[in-house]
Amino acid sequence: MESRQIKALFFDIDGTLASSDEHVIHPLDIESLRSLHEKRYLLFIATGRDLSIPEEAKILAPVLPYFTGFVHINGQHCCLADGTEISSHPIADEDFLPLRAACEKHHISMLYRVGNVNYLSEFTFRAKRYSASIGLPLPGIRPMDPDIHDIPKLCIFASPEDEEKYLKPFLKHTWTARITEDLIDLIPNGTGKSGGLRDICRYFNIEPEETMAFGDGQNDLDLIQAAGLGIAMGNAEPNIMEAADYVTKREKDAGITHALRHFRLIP
Repeated sequence: MESRQIKALFFDIDGTLASSDEHVIHPLDIESLRSLHEKRYLLFIATGRDLSIPEEAKILAPVLPYFTGFVHINGQHCCLADGTEISSHPIADEDFLPLRAACEKHHISMLYRVGNVNYLSEFTFRAKRYSASIGLPLPGIRPMDPDIHDIPKLCIFASPEDEEKYLKPFLKHTWTARITEDLIDLIPNGTGKSGGLRDICRYFNIEPEETMAFGDGQNDLDLIQAAGLGIAMGNAEPNIMEAADYVTKREKDAGITHALRHFRLIP
């Protein structure tokens, strides 16, 4: 596929655009994004992070001016850089209410959003361990208000065993993406990062075949499969590499720049 066929590019953050441990963007990749922006490609972040939270968006500071918009919370909310909303997909109450009850009963911590603030339902070692791994402080503790509905974001700090035993029986309109041993993201059926890509394509009247997407983790699998060109980072999990059209270098080795040069989007 030649560069002239690509119109929009989508980038995961952690482990893709930014290094997993130091949480910084490689200087070569910063320059490559600037070059794409100058060439008038449409650039989008596609992340499980909630970029309406300033702390979660801070990592993008060196490249933020180059992006057209954002697919955040795994496709649950898509918007342009100027704040124009493209789509919103809250979690169905039919799933959310029993999930919340199960988490409260078994002391499984939930990360959720009210307004533009993240909260943790209760403190657990899994929440602490995950927070340390991505370099973000834990949000404040706030037991979930029983009147909350149409929740825009829900992450659950559960082991694979607890997910299978306590949570999966209630997932009728929702699927899970396991981010780490400690964390799963809850994603409405039909959305995910791939749903965000499709929402963006409809808004800009382009085809998914005209897109290129970069990722490394389980919540990037559907994105990589949906894009015209799916790129797995060299540090990606094995099934992500298998699903990709091309495996580039690791994020620490400017893997994004390497792939962009390989497909001749930049010199």
